Amino acid sequence: MSEFHVKATFGSPAPAFRRPDSASDALARLQQAEQLRLERQLDRALAICDGLVRDHPDYMAALHTLGLIHTDKGDYQRALDCLIRAAMLDPQNWATLTALSAVYMGLNATEMAAQTLEAARKLNPDDIGILLTLGEIYNEQREYELGRDVFRQALALEGDLLPAAMGLGISCSYLGAYAEAAEVLEGLIKSGKRSLDALVALADLPASVVTVDLLSELGKIAKDESYDSMEFQGFSAFVRATALHRAGREKQAWEHIAQANRELLLAKQQEFHAVVERQRASLARLPQTSVRPAGIGQSSGLPISLFILGPSRSGKTTMEKLVSTLDGVKRGYENPSVDNAVRRTFQTAAFLVGRFESLPAQFHPLCCDFYLQEIARRAGSARVFTNTSPGRIHDAALMAAAFPNTRFILLKRNLEDNILRIFMRRYARGNLYSYDLKAARDHVVWYHQMIDVLAQKLPSIVRVIRYEDMVADPAAALRTAADLCDLPMPQRPLPSLGDDRDCAEPYRGLIAAELGT
Repeated sequence: MSEFHVKATFGSPAPAFRRPDSASDALARLQQAEQLRLERQLDRALAICDGLVRDHPDYMAALHTLGLIHTDKGDYQRALDCLIRAAMLDPQNWATLTALSAVYMGLNATEMAAQTLEAARKLNPDDIGILLTLGEIYNEQREYELGRDVFRQALALEGDLLPAAMGLGISCSYLGAYAEAAEVLEGLIKSGKRSLDALVALADLPASVVTVDLLSELGKIAKDESYDSMEFQGFSAFVRATALHRAGREKQAWEHIAQANRELLLAKQQEFHAVVERQRASLARLPQTSVRPAGIGQSSGLPISLFILGPSRSGKTTMEKLVSTLDGVKRGYENPSVDNAVRRTFQTAAFLVGRFESLPAQFHPLCCDFYLQEIARRAGSARVFTNTSPGRIHDAALMAAAFPNTRFILLKRNLEDNILRIFMRRYARGNLYSYDLKAARDHVVWYHQMIDVLAQKLPSIVRVIRYEDMVADPAAALRTAADLCDLPMPQRPLPSLGDDRDCAEPYRGLIAAELGT
């Protein structure tokens, strides 16, 4: 409590008394708060700014800084309140609009984030903060080409900027530009800017492009405040297991990842049970669902929505890379177009937002309108727009009936190879089955069952391709996709796809012991 507060007789605070601030006093306190924020002494900074805003409710700069402090603490709701009030007082302040867009990102309101940031960008087009946040939005929305370009622009303005380099590395990784991603990420490490994020991103890249010693570098990483303790241990275990696997030390790799996964699974039991229940409900519902594809050919001018679906690590990205060699195809990655359309439909209908399967049928035409708007914006002049979001398997039949020009390529992969790659990967969010090998197996088996039912119900618009067949004969797999989408085969050489077949071979005994088989 400040020296200017006094206590009432029974110990409760009396009305606060503070000597009136002069303008210089208020500024000095604000500068002190900002310095404390930069030093990560957030509670002390918060106390100062709370006092300033209490004493001066229209002190825009104090509201701005208070919003930044709450953002740093991860309290986005309070940050939103402070920054909106700051923006009301100064609507042309690009710094406040930029900070506000970052809060919208933290609240998963990416559309509002983009709108707010565009307003800030008009006011200050070359600001580093604006470019960084815009790059994050593009990556979040799976617009990786745009994200790459924005992060490159930020690095051109400030060559040693850590967030820009990380963003560029992640963009390039998703675009398949692995060598450039490795060069950028390893450049951070060589310049002394080590972080667990950079090592996780490097561990995700093909071993052939990574030159740094992941194990050695991991030992130099201190606890990262952006991770809680369990997350830090889990992601560290992923990096360590990847490095050990690449060194041929499979048993040690398995021990590290298995221990980390067990601890994470215990912390997420309730969420995991909800995932399993949804899978059960989807598989029970699908055979009873009567589906008639919405139809409409390319002559309508509408692009084909090509959903490339399969369990995690089953080869969806590889298949998408192959399909992108066809003329007229634009990669959409795991874009949120369907989620955006569904959410907007629920909101327009004044319902609580739910999943596609819970949307009343009379609103499917409205959902289709929103979806076509999304596709028109993202696909541009492309004849085919892809989507590799694996969760779309739950509502694939609904999409086929509601959305015109929908096609599906469904991927299967050897069960042991698939569950090993799931079990040894660390996901930023979701995929809770990855923490337990039996759960991963059950998930892949369930996904294959969903694929079989969809292929039976929708033979005209569904093709099933095995990962092993795609790697063995890429031209045949591509021809299947070309015929499905009525596109000509390319005349140029096909890209290298890599080969991850039989990756489980060194682990078969460990997998069998874990599964009790």
